[in-house]
Amino acid sequence: MKPATHTVNELFERDVRYVVPLFQRPYVWDREDQWEPLWEDICVLLDHQAEAATSPVPSHFLGAIVLEQDDVFVPGAIPVFTVIDGQQRLTTLQLLLAAAAAALREAGAEDDAELLDDLVRNNPKKAKGDELFKVWPTNANRAAFAAVMAPNGPAPDREDDPDNRIDEAYAYFRERIAEWLSAQGDLDEGGSSGARALLLRITLVDLLRLVSITLEAGDNAQVIFETLNARGTPLLALDLVKNAVFHAAARHGEEVETLYEQRWRPELDADYWRQERVQGRLRRPRGELFLMHWLAMKLERVIPATELFAVFRKDVLGDGAAIAVRSLIDELCRDARIMRGFDDFAPASPEGRFFGRLELLDTSTLMPLALLLFRQRDIDPSRRRRALAALESWLVRRGLMRLTSQTYNREIPRLLAKVAAAPERADEVIVAHLRAAAGQASRWPSDDELVAFLVSQNLYGLVAQKRLVMALSAVEEAMHGDKTELLGVGALSLEHVMPQSWQAHWPLPQGVDETEAIAARSARIHRLGNLTLTSMPLNAALSNSAWERKQRELNAHTRLFLNVDLVDRYGGGFGEAEIDERSVWLADAIRRTWPGPDDLLWLTDKEPVQPVIARHGARVPTDGMALAEADLRAESATDAPADFLAAPRSSASAVSPATAERMVRLHHEGPRLRGRALSDAVGLPSGWTPFLAMLSAEPRVYPHIRLEPTGQDVVAAREGRLPASRLISGEEATLRWERIAARAGITAAQARELYDSVRGPGAARRNYTGRGRRFPTMD
Repeated sequence: MKPATHTVNELFERDVRYVVPLFQRPYVWDREDQWEPLWEDICVLLDHQAEAATSPVPSHFLGAIVLEQDDVFVPGAIPVFTVIDGQQRLTTLQLLLAAAAAALREAGAEDDAELLDDLVRNNPKKAKGDELFKVWPTNANRAAFAAVMAPNGPAPDREDDPDNRIDEAYAYFRERIAEWLSAQGDLDEGGSSGARALLLRITLVDLLRLVSITLEAGDNAQVIFETLNARGTPLLALDLVKNAVFHAAARHGEEVETLYEQRWRPELDADYWRQERVQGRLRRPRGELFLMHWLAMKLERVIPATELFAVFRKDVLGDGAAIAVRSLIDELCRDARIMRGFDDFAPASPEGRFFGRLELLDTSTLMPLALLLFRQRDIDPSRRRRALAALESWLVRRGLMRLTSQTYNREIPRLLAKVAAAPERADEVIVAHLRAAAGQASRWPSDDELVAFLVSQNLYGLVAQKRLVMALSAVEEAMHGDKTELLGVGALSLEHVMPQSWQAHWPLPQGVDETEAIAARSARIHRLGNLTLTSMPLNAALSNSAWERKQRELNAHTRLFLNVDLVDRYGGGFGEAEIDERSVWLADAIRRTWPGPDDLLWLTDKEPVQPVIARHGARVPTDGMALAEADLRAESATDAPADFLAAPRSSASAVSPATAERMVRLHHEGPRLRGRALSDAVGLPSGWTPFLAMLSAEPRVYPHIRLEPTGQDVVAAREGRLPASRLISGEEATLRWERIAARAGITAAQARELYDSVRGPGAARRNYTGRGRRFPTMD
């Protein structure tokens, strides 16, 4: 390594080319942080010279540059140096000199301008094309650089590129220099340079100095680059990775320019990766987050943000001798596209909900695992969705219960290793691992734990509001089904139904002990059942008003089904008992939205159904895969499902998906097929009827089990005549169109159309006169 101090004149006076590798970042210096401070330093030097013409004037050091001379030497050719570090300084100096030459020429100081021209362009008799430029920046800046470095500057009609700072830097220095030259007007009339022009030229070429380090054989250019990179505008870890990877590519004899232009630049040099995102309490560029998650996925351990490049260089690149650089670049770009695609999922899709909820939970812990799930081609899409559902449930349940997240950095690497070992069974592996977790640190909360916590705790103030909004929004989505686009969670506000300041308009019940009543009310104000969502915050006056007025305001400010249901159920009054009842209902809806470790949803054909049914009692199997391979009728000699399930059975003696679907369809055939008739139709003893009811109580998970509502279903729900209908789940009620739509997973308009298909065109409109209307009996 040969360090030396050079003036600008010494650095540029000979014919030379300083070429910035195309894989380095573009020109990023700006006015506030670099151009203005540099010009102020130059002005100080100018003032020193003007005030003390006979005393020595100190030089100004601009820092260091690191160069590596081309291995290929061609006699008579202009020597070429690769810029390892310092491209921002070299580019800025060239723009400064070119701007000064143009300003001097405009001011009539032609001789000084020509001397500066010799420092920015090589001899045209020796160089052609790009070789004319002493500094040749990275490809992103080459067109703009060539335009402004023309002898008279850029063409007047040239359209500026707003994303390119080359033009701005040139224009800034030309304007400042022109102002300085004309400040006292002391240029000679004959056109030769005057005192100020001479002063400017001498200052720029003789008083600005740099330390130039030229590498020798055996010097590690990349290590030196990394040591010096913190100077000036900090580099991203992804910038360091790019330089290291392409440095290795050059050593391997790859066509670096083609490799960069066709593979790396279109993806990993996109502005997207420099945009910042909030993670925890910090803001980080997306590129750093990608590298962090990619390394965690690849190495199966969590990498601190401060160690990203060091770990990449040591554990991915190694010594670089044996690595397939082209394959590594392809892998990085492919995985970057995958991770970027996470933003493109529809918000209502399972994937969109998963990534949206990760953001609401303010965690990126699962991102390496998500990246692994999406990059593995051996994972079936349905299994991937099932794996995401299990991870989401584990994370959301723990988040709502405020269980620690400090151990996630140990848990996720274990999951990464297990999924990588068996990607074709990713869902089974993840579910089994999460089910097996024990203790506060990593367990998957059960249904009983979750419901007990949600019902008994003052959640408002205990759980982050955005998490509560997320949970209630999920209940709202379930009420809409898949038919309606909802407002984004960010557009919804959390509101108390019974206000925190209740004293003025919410009197205590009569005939009760006042102290006990106040204590009971205070204990419930922040419970789940007293919380709802609105599409905009209610102002304080309306929020604290009496229930009768607040009902009208809720209807006026939101069309959310949560509030339709709230007003519908509790129109007559809302107090402590109603809060308790609604807490249970909401907690159960949240439980069903994020199935827990004991839910039969997670059963596969590898896990026998009977011990799980026995273990979980009358839990509802919602997935046809939970029922394995044999026909139920061939095994059903007893009168009770419990006896049947307890009997010894072979691995092929569970219910096939086709049989399960047939039973569900028979169960929903209509009001005439009930009890013994249903059992006879299926070919089972009557004791199986409750078990068949279990099969269809929650037809919301898999399409082959879910049944679309019929016109008869809607008529029964509307007229309150079908107690066993899946739309009303055993209740006798006359339901509003919105309630029917919410339960059936359709829109209100579709519900009315189905009603008319049975009762005749326009029947829905003719027969509706409000709640309590008696409808004609069904034929």
